[in-house]
Amino acid sequence: MNRSTILSLLLAAVVVVPAAVAGIGPQSNSPQQVTPATQPQQSAASTNYTQLYVDEQYRSLDLKPGESETVSVEVENGEDDEVTITPHLYTPKVGEPPIKAEWVSISDEELTLEEGETVTVNATIEIPDDAELGRYTGSLAFTDEKISYPGRPARPVHAANLHLEVYKQPTVTITSGSYGHTQAKAGGTTTHEIVVENSGDQAVPLNPQVNVQERTRRPSGSQPLEKSWFDITAPTEIAPGETETVEVTISPPSDADRGRYDAEIELGLQDPARPDRNDYWQRVNLNVEVWEEPTDAFEREFEVVDGVEDVTLTLSTYDRAQTDDLPSPSFDVTLVSPNGTEIDAERVERSTSGHVSLADDANPTQPKEGEYSTRSAEQQFVYRVSDPAAGSWTAEITPENAMQFEYDITRSNDAE
Repeated sequence: MNRSTILSLLLAAVVVVPAAVAGIGPQSNSPQQVTPATQPQQSAASTNYTQLYVDEQYRSLDLKPGESETVSVEVENGEDDEVTITPHLYTPKVGEPPIKAEWVSISDEELTLEEGETVTVNATIEIPDDAELGRYTGSLAFTDEKISYPGRPARPVHAANLHLEVYKQPTVTITSGSYGHTQAKAGGTTTHEIVVENSGDQAVPLNPQVNVQERTRRPSGSQPLEKSWFDITAPTEIAPGETETVEVTISPPSDADRGRYDAEIELGLQDPARPDRNDYWQRVNLNVEVWEEPTDAFEREFEVVDGVEDVTLTLSTYDRAQTDDLPSPSFDVTLVSPNGTEIDAERVERSTSGHVSLADDANPTQPKEGEYSTRSAEQQFVYRVSDPAAGSWTAEITPENAMQFEYDITRSNDAE
């Protein structure tokens, strides 16, 4: 091929290329730019409004079958010319079920807004009596303009997003014991009660099962929480309008490692007023702390100076959550004087304090006594030694039926 032929081909290429791209608008002299994949793509539409403003672009609705609610959305025209909007329901093709078109009625099908004008568009969502419970999504769109991102469906540019929950008032509820924190002595037993109420008009099944998992405080060497530790007593169903109690008894063996374990009681309840996919509400989280009686006393040294009139030792412990078969906590206290003499400290006081509320009715984690919601009570044991000798003393404390306790040593100076 000679030089003149090459030149002719190049000139032809220069002529052909602009003709090929003429349909997409003028191009710059620089090489053609490639749109990055991360940039959103806006669909072709008869309009391209950049200053059409929609107030409150997210609305959440909770409606029961047979109920309705009206959503009012303000649309402002910030363009330099009049704008025509066409309010309509837009539903996505993927994701949660779409809001059904027959549930929605819109006040206006088409509106023209003058420059700077604001209008209110009303959309009424009415749920039929036979609607299926669950979540629904959609958008109240005002133009046909859409925008999309790679891997995502297109969505309206000018719209108020609607998130609808169709629900019924639950008829099966856990009124007490939905969460338990309890203590179990190795070789002993503890009981957690779960109270379930059925306010519906049909019986519901009850089939509690135990799910266990090891979660101890010790990094290694701890045995898993065995299902054999559990014994559950419960009826097979709850009649309409009745309340039943599920009794969960935990009995760790005497050789069980101490530590913290988590278990889950799945009650097997089915509420006709709840979607089948929501079963978390009928799972009871149970935290069990396994402990063992000590073989040696806890020792704490303290100093007494001249002029101290008496020494007071106060021990505090909290009642275990719920009920169990263990007797009340107590302490065996010995005070060792500076010369080694052991003194059996005299208990001079025992007190019990607790918390009672009339406002915790909606909190099923708290045990209840009729109209009253109660919390763990604190017990205090006070020991006193008068005219103690100056020097180094030792308090020897052996707890009985108490997993944990606090101590406070007070020296009272002579009034003189």
